[in-house]
Amino acid sequence: MMTKKIEPLSKLEILKASADPLLVIDDIYEEVNTGKKIAPERINLLKWYGMYPHRTSDWHDATDYYMKRIKIVSGKLNLKQIETLADIGINKARNFVDFTTRQNIQLHYVTIKDLPEIFNALSSVGISSRLASGDCPRAITSCPLSGYEHDEIIDTTDIVRELNDFFDLNSTAFDNLPRKFKIGISGCQKHCVNHEIQDLAFTAFKEGDEVLFDLSIAGGLSKSQRIGVRAKRYVKKEEIIDVSAAVARIFNDFGNRHDRSRARVRHLYADWGIEKLVDTIEEYIGYKLTYGENEPKITPYEQRGHFGISKSKTSGKVNIGFATNGGRVGGSGLKSIHAILSRYGGEGIALTTTQNFIALNVPSDSADELINEMRIAGFNASPSVFKARTQSCTGVDFCKFAVSETKDFASTLIKFLESEFSDFNEPLSISVAGCTHGCSQPTIVDIGLVGTKVKTENGRENGFEIFVGGHLEGSERSFFGNSTGIKETPENIKKIIASWIKEYISKKENFDSFSKYLRAKDFGLDSANQPL
Repeated sequence: MMTKKIEPLSKLEILKASADPLLVIDDIYEEVNTGKKIAPERINLLKWYGMYPHRTSDWHDATDYYMKRIKIVSGKLNLKQIETLADIGINKARNFVDFTTRQNIQLHYVTIKDLPEIFNALSSVGISSRLASGDCPRAITSCPLSGYEHDEIIDTTDIVRELNDFFDLNSTAFDNLPRKFKIGISGCQKHCVNHEIQDLAFTAFKEGDEVLFDLSIAGGLSKSQRIGVRAKRYVKKEEIIDVSAAVARIFNDFGNRHDRSRARVRHLYADWGIEKLVDTIEEYIGYKLTYGENEPKITPYEQRGHFGISKSKTSGKVNIGFATNGGRVGGSGLKSIHAILSRYGGEGIALTTTQNFIALNVPSDSADELINEMRIAGFNASPSVFKARTQSCTGVDFCKFAVSETKDFASTLIKFLESEFSDFNEPLSISVAGCTHGCSQPTIVDIGLVGTKVKTENGRENGFEIFVGGHLEGSERSFFGNSTGIKETPENIKKIIASWIKEYISKKENFDSFSKYLRAKDFGLDSANQPL
């Protein structure tokens, strides 16, 4: 067994080593019951229950508000769960309810005093925020239509739930990793899990009559982004928990606890290489994995959506994909979704990795009426490409890391592009991120906007740096977008799209050609405003 070089622990690692981070639940109840404030140094541990200190623009209000992330296992919500989350959003979060790219839900303006009531409400419908964040295995992403899609390769619902339960039941072994640990399990034909950017991913494919999972490791975004590396190993369904636990334990044993900027699985891969990493996995699990030279055929990013009506596994039922406004739904929006689904016999919803949702098992003869009512409520099953494929993070309104506002900007940008290009129907993807952490995944899309300070004739202003040409399509055809170095304006985005229409769509070039074009093209954008 290898030994790890001993380095001084970071400040947070010293805090985590002092006690199980999940015990911060006791601090929460002590503040609620006695009024004694949680010690400032322990505020960081609230992340283990999905809590992040809020930034608020109202300096008159000194209340300590938090963003609260809620873990949605398999991304699916039944009617009672939707209703409960809607009520929490309306009554405890000022109507702020957002969908995330990891198929979770985020609330805003949550206070410590309201947590016991929120915990009880969530528990009553089988939902938890425990291990929703923090240095632990995060929510496992999977196809939102697992168990519902008629042509899926394999239903991964039980696999995801079993793995989630395994980490939860063994929380003391996995709730103090060097940093977060993200897993994706893909069982659909469209590869909508985006396995290329997961710390650990299992991608289903068929080999004859057998279903296997192609193993990839060390993907991720933010400042140290990397496309996941194929391990050249195929994993059987019954081996997924073994392999996941082994990688988590390896990360726990050998990950960097000195420098958090180098404390992800991808940094371990960078130090070791894939062969050593795979050898160590097999040492931990105690058996050899099946060698797999060839990568399964992977669906390109632009074809991974689940909009409109699709056939369900259940006879007489359909699934219907709807677009949101960059993930912002609101408690009242959830209330409308619940009411419409209840009226027309829908089973629930599934959240997607693009901040949208799918209505599940809707009776076929009610589909048109349901779609019409959802449209009136603000959710479109046949959205413009701009609304369907624009993502946005929390932004400066609430996130302490963000530089720029995102949600309202994304909504405004969508409306601007819809008016400028009303007939545009190419699979263009856009992402608006408030900072370089890139929670809305701006470097894997066609046009990514990353919040930054810019120099203008009026001095320093909040703005965006434009990235272009990101793409996901397996280990050999995935790449991150390049920075143009240009400040964002809607007019600059308009120039990029107009250039695409003029030089590529009119020539009937395929999307991949334009992606390459985006990565190399000088658009002649307004370069007067450069990032600092």
